[in-house]
Amino acid sequence: MQPAASARENPAPVPTPVRVRRKFSEAFEQVEERIRELAYRLFLGREPDEGDSVSDWLQAQAQVLSPIALVVKDQKKRIVVEGDLKGFNPGDIEVEVGANELRVFGSHTEMTNAKKAGGTNTSTRESHFYQSLPLPCEVDFDACKATLLKNGKLKITLQKKTDAR
Repeated sequence: MQPAASARENPAPVPTPVRVRRKFSEAFEQVEERIRELAYRLFLGREPDEGDSVSDWLQAQAQVLSPIALVVKDQKKRIVVEGDLKGFNPGDIEVEVGANELRVFGSHTEMTNAKKAGGTNTSTRESHFYQSLPLPCEVDFDACKATLLKNGKLKITLQKKTDAR
């Protein structure tokens, strides 16, 4: 009979804090500006009767942002939001908390160098995501916490305001 595996052999993923803010940083504004510029180029490249500004914006957004799925769990004293963000680091992710809205943004740049005859070829791959969710009740900003586990799982814990229970 083999002894049960100890916690040291299979340690639980270590959570790393993720920034929780009242307002996103400049990185979000830069990605938003990129979407705006692309939507404008789409507008200029189409015939006037072939679309509208909303479809231009949505098409640009789909080209710049990667979709993510966030799951909201409404518990008695808190709201827990979880999502899979493999490939992102804690410093790449921002969480913005409003009274009744949660916004999650991430921006990751990966550079790779490939040696070829005569030199090195450097390539850059960018990945961005953005998700906005309505919250079922008001939350206490000061008690909000977000962590990213080493396995790429994002966990956001939002404490409900005491009068919202």
